[in-house]
Amino acid sequence: MTDFLEKWSSKKADKPKAGTKTVIDTFRSRVAEQKAYLEEYERDAAGFKKWRSTWFQRVPGGFGVSIGRDSVNAGKGLSYVVVETLKDVAEFLDDLAHHAENDAGFQQALEENRKRRATLLNAAKTAGKGIAPKTAVAKASRAKSPATAESDAKPKRGRKPKAENIA
Repeated sequence: MTDFLEKWSSKKADKPKAGTKTVIDTFRSRVAEQKAYLEEYERDAAGFKKWRSTWFQRVPGGFGVSIGRDSVNAGKGLSYVVVETLKDVAEFLDDLAHHAENDAGFQQALEENRKRRATLLNAAKTAGKGIAPKTAVAKASRAKSPATAESDAKPKRGRKPKAENIA
C-alpha cells in the first residue's frame, strides 16, 4: 500500500468541478447565446420578446450593442456601439468572440470583471448572514406584555369572502 501512495501522491490534484468553465469559455458561450437571439430576431422581428436578455437593442438609427452584464471594455473604453444593420450586430459579436480568444488585455479585463462580481456576490452573502432570522424577530415581538400589545395593535384586515359559483 505504501508503494501505491508514494507513486501517486506526487500526482495528486484537486478533482475538477463538473461544468467548470474558464472566463473565456463563459464569455464565448454568452456571445453564442447572443448570436442565437439575433438569429431569432431576424426570423421574426415583430414577435421577438426577449429584449431583456439581449446585448443589442433597437435605437434610433439602428441597433445599440453593449457587452451586456460584463462591465468590460473592448479597448479604449469601448463597451457600447450603435450600428445600422443586423449584419453589423453579428460582426460586432464575432469580433468580441475573437478578442475573447486572442486578446490578452481583453481576457484580463474579463478575469478582473469575474473577480469583481465574485467579490460583490460573496460580500452580499456575508452581509445576509448577519441579519436576524424572521422567526427570532417574530418571537421577540410576541414576547411583549399584553398591555403593550393591546395599545400597539392595529385592527386586522380580514380576508374578503370567496365568491361562490351560483349555477
